[in-house]
Amino acid sequence: MKKWKKEILLNVPIEFAWPYFFGDLAKKKKIFPKVVDEVIIEQKETIVGTIIKQGYQNGSLTEEFEVTIKKYKNEANYKAFQESFVLNKRFRITTEYELERQSDKVTKFIYTSINKPKNPLLSIFQLFGSDEVIVNFLNKAKTAIESDFEQNLHEDLL
Repeated sequence: MKKWKKEILLNVPIEFAWPYFFGDLAKKKKIFPKVVDEVIIEQKETIVGTIIKQGYQNGSLTEEFEVTIKKYKNEANYKAFQESFVLNKRFRITTEYELERQSDKVTKFIYTSINKPKNPLLSIFQLFGSDEVIVNFLNKAKTAIESDFEQNLHEDLL
C-alpha cells in the first residue's frame, strides 16, 4: 500500500472551492479534465455509500469506473469527500479531498491518495513511486480554482 498526503492553500472562500470536488461536473472537469461523465447508479440518503459510474477519457478510450463515496462532510468550516474505486482490476484507489476554512478568503486543501494493490507483488513497484503527480495535481487545482475565482470577481465588477 502506498499513501500520499499533501496540502496547499487556495486563495478562495471554502464555498467557492467545494463544487470543484463535489456536485458540479462542469467545475470538476476543470481540475479533472479526463472525467467525461458521472451517473449515479445507487443513491444513498446520507450520500455515504452512493455509487457513481464515472467515465474517464484515457487517450482514445473511455474507461468506466464504479466509484463509491466513503466519506462526506459539508459543514461551514470543513468539507470532505472520500471516494474509492478499483483501477484496472489491480489496485484499490481511495482518494480524499478535504477543505478547511482558514479565513473568509483562504481555504486549506488537503489531498490524500491511497493505492492498495490487489496482488501483494505489485507493492514492490510502489516503493519507487514519487509524489510528483500529487504535487502537480495540487498546483493545477489551485491555478484553475483561483483563476475562476478571479474571473468571477472581475465579472461581478462589470
